[in-house]
Amino acid sequence: MIAQTERDQISVTGKHQYAIAPEFSAKMILSMVNVYYDAQTTNISELKSTYMEKLAKAGIPTEQVVEKPFHYAMLGYDKEGTVYEFKTKSIETLQKFLMVKAIGVQKNDTNLKTTLTDQQMAEYATAAYEDAKEKASMLAKKIGRKIGKATFINDSNRNEIVESLYYGSSADTRDYQISVTFELL
Repeated sequence: MIAQTERDQISVTGKHQYAIAPEFSAKMILSMVNVYYDAQTTNISELKSTYMEKLAKAGIPTEQVVEKPFHYAMLGYDKEGTVYEFKTKSIETLQKFLMVKAIGVQKNDTNLKTTLTDQQMAEYATAAYEDAKEKASMLAKKIGRKIGKATFINDSNRNEIVESLYYGSSADTRDYQISVTFELL
């Protein structure tokens, strides 16, 4: 006979929600491709100066708006243009930037970026582990069992978080998740 060497196990996911204070980045495409009228009387220099004036009028610090011509070249448009990138730690300022409308300008992308320290990651992993342990204990109790030691932990969280912002996404919290397998006694 072969003896059973594996114990019964229970696997759960634990999570911990934490606050973030990210830096936001938005890119706007300014292009003659996006000009549908007055094309004969408008040129790229006029589009750029009009856009910068509108940004300044909206209270956007134009010295923080960086031109990225290489990004525009990578888009492959057949008419003149450029990409402007704006970075800020204020969601309100980002929103003001995104609301500035000008001829020839369209939104390219909007991202957030934050970096967790090793200490934060250890703290969040511990909290997520405690959540997983509590879930596993409650589930085991429902079937008349208990949990033993953790036999497997998977933590695939990264120190640096770079995410695209989209409608409805949170800009101030994230979840730290781990998977944990416990012995089932």
